[in-house]
Amino acid sequence: MEKISLTALAREQLELARSHNSGRSAHTVYGGHEHSLRQTLIALAGGNKLDEHEAPEEATLYVVSGRVRLGDGTSHWEG
Repeated sequence: MEKISLTALAREQLELARSHNSGRSAHTVYGGHEHSLRQTLIALAGGNKLDEHEAPEEATLYVVSGRVRLGDGTSHWEG
């Protein structure tokens, strides 16, 4: 089992996101295409967003820092 600081990883990925033209960066914390469970830390620089995309039916969103708006086309959540 690997121990990882999500706070430190979030800071690192946010720095990368701020330096990329896309304004985002991601790091797979656990899993990948060969696993049924995948955990990915995604960092978005302020004012950026992820485009609509196909996603698994179930997901968990854990906000390490900042605020997000999450929508599914018919409703949204902010926090």
